[in-house]
Amino acid sequence: MTPRPRVQVKHREWIVPASPTPSQKKTTALSDWDTVMYKSYTPLLLFYTNDEKNPDFMNTETLKSSLSAVLEDFYPLAGRLVDIGNGRDEIDNCDAGVLFQEADYEGELERFKENGYLPNQMDYHRMFPIHFYCSPEDPLFAVQVTRFVDGGVALGIMILHKIADTYSACFFLDAWAKAARGSEYMRALFRRDLIEPPYDAMITDEAIAHYREEHRVIKHDESHLLRMDPNQQKYARTSPNGPMPLKSIILEFHSDGLYQCKKDAHTPDMIASKNWLSTKDALFAMLMRAIVRCRDVPSDDTEIKMIMSVNGRSKKGSNKELDYYFGNWMLSQSISSTKAKVQESSLVDAAVKFRQVIGGVKPSLFHGISKLYTLHEDMSINYLSYKPNSNVQTTASDVSMLPFWRLDFGFGRPDRTRGYITFGGNGCMIMFGRGDGTKGPMYDVQLQMDADSMGRFIEDPDVQKYANNILF
Repeated sequence: MTPRPRVQVKHREWIVPASPTPSQKKTTALSDWDTVMYKSYTPLLLFYTNDEKNPDFMNTETLKSSLSAVLEDFYPLAGRLVDIGNGRDEIDNCDAGVLFQEADYEGELERFKENGYLPNQMDYHRMFPIHFYCSPEDPLFAVQVTRFVDGGVALGIMILHKIADTYSACFFLDAWAKAARGSEYMRALFRRDLIEPPYDAMITDEAIAHYREEHRVIKHDESHLLRMDPNQQKYARTSPNGPMPLKSIILEFHSDGLYQCKKDAHTPDMIASKNWLSTKDALFAMLMRAIVRCRDVPSDDTEIKMIMSVNGRSKKGSNKELDYYFGNWMLSQSISSTKAKVQESSLVDAAVKFRQVIGGVKPSLFHGISKLYTLHEDMSINYLSYKPNSNVQTTASDVSMLPFWRLDFGFGRPDRTRGYITFGGNGCMIMFGRGDGTKGPMYDVQLQMDADSMGRFIEDPDVQKYANNILF
């Protein structure tokens, strides 16, 4: 007899804007940066503990009515994607609605809190209302409210990456939370002209090199399809011919450990000359070095890469309207090393490299790539390539500056935020902020790798030195 799942769906419905979207807003165009993006969902889990045992905690009607109200201003999220040819889509603002689902979890949230809400101890998969975008009828945004026995709640969020990056997702969730509290919120701008390059923007060698690295090459005589192992079950993590068993951990970094990491990433001369590196430069450099050391690769000279996203809004200059831009506007930067180089170099060297590569991104790179997109009428030429993570590649996402911790729907702030890493997840890392303060807990780093590499990573001396807690 098949065991009963711990999560049982109780109700689902479609939430539409409180007022019909006007006819003059019938469609919303996608930018080139949206067009090249994947049709996959970005998952987020927000955990809310019900410490006061409020029987009306995270009230359903409050969540639904405020979601309906905020969709009046974020109306494209209630629409559907439409293929308009030449590799492009647009949003039909048809008010088909966003998916709202409720479920019960046979367990106490407080027990999972004690262990850091680890995905290997909770049924993450069933705390989301949808997983794969398969049809033009599928929603652009979906949420599941999962209620635990002790009154705690998890919000499982899915938003289509084709229409929004993580910055935009947080922007919308912040508006929804404020609407639930009866507070004013900022409206999004769906104006694609905000990210158009200047008329005189140049296509630099750097832009061309980046474009060739990040975008796939279409060959007329063959088709490249992303395929999973045909013997692997749709939702299985592993199979005889599939990926290696994966393990997820949470690293908790507090202010004292971060201070020491940053201090160790500076030489006495750098300190004397006030040549400061950021805490993030030092932290990601330390994590990169530990990942390189733990990976099982053919030789000490095998290149191991970390890929990080850079938000174009951070390069906006004086254009404040970009703070409210809704859509995709991020590019990836790669940093690579080898076991041999890590052995020969220091944390200082790695942190300086991070500052140069990540902090050195200029607006001209964004503008040059935008210009390259415009050279082709068929936008499918520009689609981003898919490179599964592996022993030689890790993707890292820093969303610690996005205030997920402030998402209070009138019942208190979330205790933690987590991501959900599935296919291609052998080498995925995401960093969440813990709060507004500058003391105590600062960041949670959620990392997933194959179990053998993870065992070595946990024992890495730098990880042991700087992380306040390692939950696994």
